[in-house]
Amino acid sequence: MVEELLAAKDRFTSLDTLAVARELRALGRAHVDKAFDIGPGRFGISFRAPGLGKRILVLRPGQYVALLGSLTERDEELTPISRELRRVLGGAALSDVSDPGGERYLEAALTRGDAEGPLLLGVELFAPGNLLVAKEGKLVVVSHPKTWSKRTVRVGAPFTRPPGRTNPWELDAAGIESLLRASRTDRASTLAARLGLGGTLAEEILARVGSPGETPASSGVEEFAPLVHRALADLRGEVGEQPKGYQYSVDGVAVDVVPFESRRLTGRPSVAVEVFESFSEAAHRYFDSRTEQPAPADDAVNQKLEEWRRQRLQQERAVDELRTQAASLTRRADLLLAHFPEVERQLASASPSTDEPTLVTVEDQAIPVPRGTSIRTAAQSLYTEAKRVQAKLAGATAALGESEQRLARSAEALLLEAPKRAARAASPRRTPKWYERYRWFRTSEGLLVIGGRDAATNDLIVKRYLRPGDKYVHADIHGAPSVIVKHAAPGEPAGGEASVEEACQWGVAFSKAWRAGLPSASAFAVEADQVSKSAGTGEFVPRGAWVIHGSKTILKDLPLELGLGTVTDGGETVWLAAPPRALVRGGQLLFLMTPGPERDRATREIELSRESGVPRDRLQSLLPAGGLVFRRA
Repeated sequence: MVEELLAAKDRFTSLDTLAVARELRALGRAHVDKAFDIGPGRFGISFRAPGLGKRILVLRPGQYVALLGSLTERDEELTPISRELRRVLGGAALSDVSDPGGERYLEAALTRGDAEGPLLLGVELFAPGNLLVAKEGKLVVVSHPKTWSKRTVRVGAPFTRPPGRTNPWELDAAGIESLLRASRTDRASTLAARLGLGGTLAEEILARVGSPGETPASSGVEEFAPLVHRALADLRGEVGEQPKGYQYSVDGVAVDVVPFESRRLTGRPSVAVEVFESFSEAAHRYFDSRTEQPAPADDAVNQKLEEWRRQRLQQERAVDELRTQAASLTRRADLLLAHFPEVERQLASASPSTDEPTLVTVEDQAIPVPRGTSIRTAAQSLYTEAKRVQAKLAGATAALGESEQRLARSAEALLLEAPKRAARAASPRRTPKWYERYRWFRTSEGLLVIGGRDAATNDLIVKRYLRPGDKYVHADIHGAPSVIVKHAAPGEPAGGEASVEEACQWGVAFSKAWRAGLPSASAFAVEADQVSKSAGTGEFVPRGAWVIHGSKTILKDLPLELGLGTVTDGGETVWLAAPPRALVRGGQLLFLMTPGPERDRATREIELSRESGVPRDRLQSLLPAGGLVFRRA
């Protein structure tokens, strides 16, 4: 049924991982050139391979990897992870790429002159994914630090690989038969879980052997197991040393990408296949067009709820054990006192040659009584111990009640959030515009204004985007961004003084004047050709700074005030912090902000996030450094 094919593949299988491992191994002794970011959650490592030139390894932990000949998109700024990858791996030579077996885990060994032993680069492609680099047996780069009971993934911790699963490619027919016999589920579930194939590869094997997935796994294993063993060998062999890529679509929607010709999809109605010379090219094309969704929303909810239910079950067991222990202690103390004469006779007849407690038996209950201790003292000790256990029981019972309430509240919240997550995952991936990498807004006259976020981007925007006809703006105070007012496109109205004034006000708002709590500040504007890096003899121009030649247009007493609101940009509604006049004429002004006490910054952020509905981390990227006060416009 075509309807069964509409669930699109969301991450690599072990065979996909093997295909890229073989492509990476074919580079030989390639050297790492650089590491960089490719949008949120994705990294790139460029190699220079002898005789092959430049190759780029694209990494999206938890989803896919791909080795490409070229890549046009990359972020200008490095995240801390990419900066560490560049520092640790720069110049290292690729020496080995491990066979992933049945795992969705890619590992490459590299050598560098200043490191004893190989550097290990590991990419976990199962959810939620991780990127690791180990040096001399210890982790030095970790994209997502985590701690489990038997494994710690944090910088400085010993390097350990993810727990292994059954390797289906190494099992013989007898081993497969043994797993099938022990299963109480159907063939599809057994191949996916017990053999570690996952859903799509299990379906592929079933299609190749011509077996329905709902057949009980333990039936007909003598004939079925050899067929599975042969199909597994054939499938792995089809991947080859230079894997091709096959992307399958249903009614024009891509649903799968594999390094072999799929039998489960070939020949179905409305299914089309596109063949690529390399699997990496096909994988990157497929996954790059998809919004990352590690697991369907309902599955994620169920998984989280199951985790909390297991925690509650453990607490219930602890409560039961404490309750049983307290009751047993109290009953033994009661029995000692209720059968005083009988206990006394047993103590008197006991051998005095040992220091071990005397074991007396009352109503089939064996009770130890310490040597030299009276019956009443022994009973009192049992009562005291019972009270201590009852105190622990009260705490455990209270904790269990809190867990049950938290589970109920969290379950409701997760179920309400699930449709929202599903809707976000289903939305098409948005490609950011070039100026969104920097601070930006559009003036009331419609001109684009961009500003740097730090010294590096202050340099970058001037070098890359300051053109004849643009205006350069800077606050008349140290520690302010470089601001550019872009000139109007041909045929559009040219901006005037209003645009320059708004850019100057915006520039002073993002300068140190805001953190200092000043009510106003000054700024200047010059033409593009008045800006250069050419300093006088003996002078030095630091990074992020520029030399201004000629006269300046100075604007004084500009108010330190920003508006927060929404504008429509390219058909999309986005939040911006901009001069109030620009938002009034070009969008919707919702809040007015001025400098405030820095100690109250966190509180004001939380309040503003609650009132505006903008996530706090997004607000932090929009607002200037320092305290703030706000009011509705």
